[in-house]
Amino acid sequence: MSFEKTFDVVKFLTQSSQKEIEIEAAYYRKSPNIIFLPGGFQFVRHVRGYLSMGSVVSAWAYNSFILPKLVLFPLWQDSYLSFFPVFAFCSLAFITGMLLLRCIFSDPGRIPFSERATSADQLNWTHCQRCLIQRPLKSHHCSKCQRCIRKMDHHCPWINNCVGEDNQWLFLLLVFYGSMLSVYGLILDVLYFYVFPKCISCPRESLLFEYQQFLMYGVFASGICLLFVCSSQVFTQSVNIIVDKTTVESLIFARKPLSERPPDNTSAYDKFRIVCGPGPIWKWFNPFRRKRWKPYFVYQQHQV
Repeated sequence: MSFEKTFDVVKFLTQSSQKEIEIEAAYYRKSPNIIFLPGGFQFVRHVRGYLSMGSVVSAWAYNSFILPKLVLFPLWQDSYLSFFPVFAFCSLAFITGMLLLRCIFSDPGRIPFSERATSADQLNWTHCQRCLIQRPLKSHHCSKCQRCIRKMDHHCPWINNCVGEDNQWLFLLLVFYGSMLSVYGLILDVLYFYVFPKCISCPRESLLFEYQQFLMYGVFASGICLLFVCSSQVFTQSVNIIVDKTTVESLIFARKPLSERPPDNTSAYDKFRIVCGPGPIWKWFNPFRRKRWKPYFVYQQHQV
């Protein structure tokens, strides 16, 4: 084969490859896996994510219904418990459920396709070979969402959504309150079997109370699972914030020696402020706030 023919073949293959990349990028730009809802909410289309998310929602709903129905309300009616432990559990269950929904439908920081960095920030941006867009450092392309996420930590199957720059504080609140709810539920479960007296006013003909022991075994099993998932994420997210690494970066830097890893002189408190927002620490635990303070990034069209 002559040099001219070889060059033509290489040119043809290069053009074909470039065309395939552009077609793939055009597909990603349609956001096929993202359902945009009113009010700025978003939902990810992912079948496996539905199953994982459904298991967590079901476990939360099961514990939040069974424990008050079989333990708290009957003992309160029998004047064995005061109103406070009943109110505390119901409040924790409500807060955890609210945070779970907010995490499921939140925007983790998906980078708009039309955004471009200014010349001042150009050196700190990378290029996505799938979306064909510019993106800030720590951004990664999620294969589940099929979008680039700012400061992507990981794609969490339990909320069927990514954990990124714009919702990491929500996710941290979710696993924190979820851990508290699980511990509270396990304590009530143990007290039910070994301390609390039998309910006097409970309707014995009800199927719930007829099989209440089996239902409480289910509460204990689901509570253990939820506590493991939530507490492990509280630990993992806290460590990631302190060392200023996302889960994706931890996997990358784990293969590199310490001498090749970027230096870090920021205090742990300042790192938590970047994620959770400014102000007193007690404000970080407020589950009802709408949004946190964001770090300052410069885009061509608007500021984030």
